[in-house]
Amino acid sequence: SSDLSSGINAEYGELTTVDLETAKKVYCDLEYRKKWDSYCNDLRVLNENEEQQIIYWRVAYPWPMSHRDYVFLRKTKLISEPDRWCIIGKSDTSESVDTVKSVVRVEQYEQTIAFQRNESGSGTKVFMYYFDNPGGSLPTWLINWAAKTGVPQFMTTLKNACEKYG
Repeated sequence: SSDLSSGINAEYGELTTVDLETAKKVYCDLEYRKKWDSYCNDLRVLNENEEQQIIYWRVAYPWPMSHRDYVFLRKTKLISEPDRWCIIGKSDTSESVDTVKSVVRVEQYEQTIAFQRNESGSGTKVFMYYFDNPGGSLPTWLINWAAKTGVPQFMTTLKNACEKYG
């Protein structure tokens, strides 16, 4: 469900034909994401260590909206061996990243996505929660599109990307 007027979104789905490791790899593979996520204009690691990554991500918004970019910290955690992973992202200002002309920097962003092996063991349950404040005023048509199409479509797009991965 989504309440995009508040910036809070949650989505649950099950990738019945995708194993847990593939789902996690596809979500975390930034180079591959550039191929399967049509809204992704730029995505790269700015800094990383064994525990976390600082990531730059530029997202294409539909015309006539300005594109948005994010600088965020991402951590991947094993919650329970071997079948539950959680990936957490949160806005970060530790890296100095120049703003891009006509692109709005999103200063408030949080996301948690959890992957869990399903009961059959051959698929993956996915839960995603995120909040962002995209800045500026969003037209009603864009809020409605995102709530009805854009947010739910993510699970379908992720499933298709997982099935083509490798």
